[in-house]
Amino acid sequence: MGAVAVAKEQATNPLTGFVPVQLRTLRTTRADAADLFVQYEPNTAPMLYSRVGSRPGLEQFAELEAAGIENLYVRNDDFFNFSSDLMDSLELLLQQESLPTADKFAALQLAIAVEVEQTLRLVDCSKFQKLADRIGHELVDLLGDADVLPRELFQIARHDFNTFTHVTNVASYSVILAQHLGYANDEDLRQIASAAVLHDIGKRFIPAAILTKPGRLDPDEREIIEMHPLRGYEELCQRSELRLGQLMMVYQHHERVDGTGYPVKVLSDEIHPWAKLLAVVDVFDAMTARRPYRRPATPEYVLDYQRQHAGSHFDREVVECWISAMTKA
Repeated sequence: MGAVAVAKEQATNPLTGFVPVQLRTLRTTRADAADLFVQYEPNTAPMLYSRVGSRPGLEQFAELEAAGIENLYVRNDDFFNFSSDLMDSLELLLQQESLPTADKFAALQLAIAVEVEQTLRLVDCSKFQKLADRIGHELVDLLGDADVLPRELFQIARHDFNTFTHVTNVASYSVILAQHLGYANDEDLRQIASAAVLHDIGKRFIPAAILTKPGRLDPDEREIIEMHPLRGYEELCQRSELRLGQLMMVYQHHERVDGTGYPVKVLSDEIHPWAKLLAVVDVFDAMTARRPYRRPATPEYVLDYQRQHAGSHFDREVVECWISAMTKA
């Protein structure tokens, strides 16, 4: 889809300017810092459903679900307040034993949204690194002791390719895949999750026009994009608290086992195991995400793609383990 078509679609999309929030997430939180809107029919503008301070009750949620409504919407301009309000109640929410793990993950993903976007813009990445550590710890505490299937998280996770969406999806998938690969030490899992949050930090040095370009990149733009793992590594490598495996996740997550990846085209034996793990879930999330210029691929399509490229693009053992985890009933 070309740039003109993308602009036209965005201009005619009635949901432009709104952030979707799943009903099941709203039901489990006390967040009440934004007006909520509902879209009763596809391709129609959302209508005001409830104002700040008049949060829907259980009967209203039941009526919405009976009508087939899966999401309510928050205006982009109100999302900061909504996310911050949710963050304030997040600790208590995560402690609710009766709440399914997947629902807790969905709330966590929304609660940290604004903080991820804001700290990533800072010149000094220290705050973002601390946030990545916090998210890594929260995810391991959330997923480490629970037999959570990746497809369960996929069904409730967001797929809009916002920065907070991508890093939390990839970090959660990384924890689950690492567990299926035999990693059992919580500290290893926390390090893997934190580095997964940090993996694209080098993209903050890339012009937004290139990152969001809807068409094919020209050779110069492609070269700039392919420098982001190196830029991220260079920014983080002076920090003594990061382990080698974490740095290699940032530096090598676009390397391929046949030596055709970037930034330096290393072969399989030179790629850190954690980077091989990250490469699989990073591509899975990227291909299943919605973007203005293309539709998301189905999980089945992406798993088949990864199966076909096992041994060339991806590590074969990691792909087989990921497919097994994703198709586990």
